Amino acid sequence: MALIRQLVTEYIIFPLGSLLVRQRFPEHVRSFLFYGPPGTGKTQVVRAISHETKSLLFDLSPVSINDKYNSNKAECEKFVAMVMVTAKEYQPSLIYIDEAEKLWPAKKKKKKGQKKAKKNDMGNPNRIEKALGKWRSKWITDETRITIVACTSEPQEGNKKKFKKFFDKAIYFPFPDYTTRRLMWKTFISELGG
Repeated sequence: MALIRQLVTEYIIFPLGSLLVRQRFPEHVRSFLFYGPPGTGKTQVVRAISHETKSLLFDLSPVSINDKYNSNKAECEKFVAMVMVTAKEYQPSLIYIDEAEKLWPAKKKKKKGQKKAKKNDMGNPNRIEKALGKWRSKWITDETRITIVACTSEPQEGNKKKFKKFFDKAIYFPFPDYTTRRLMWKTFISELGG
């Protein structure tokens, strides 16, 4: 967990928290993928980043955009553009995507007798994928303090090529080791008066 804390501090918190650091940071990292088993603290780290940098959090998770902006392709594009413009206006900003495997799904092999799914179904969570890639390259630069962080508990369900193309860095969140668990239990027990 110490290594994760160090990576998050160096690559996300410092550049988001300070414009000077963002401009002088040698390696510009615009997007991160947090992956690992459920319950390892990926979403909690995103909340901590947002709190520590006092940044505005935009949630583009499939759960939060379900049944919204799905009438046509232009409406999805406009939605992502509005998020990016607002994120640039109110910097520092953090764009959060949970369940990233649904936005960049892996290709499934069609079984015998199975119908082919519609490619341009506007109800699919991956309908904002192209717009997100387009506006990411246009609005997130060395001068802007905007970072995209996505979390996934099932990276095997996502398209690895698209993950590598979109995300600059990926951080693995393992289950806590023995010493970390012991410290957590000690803290929780003392807080509850045990």
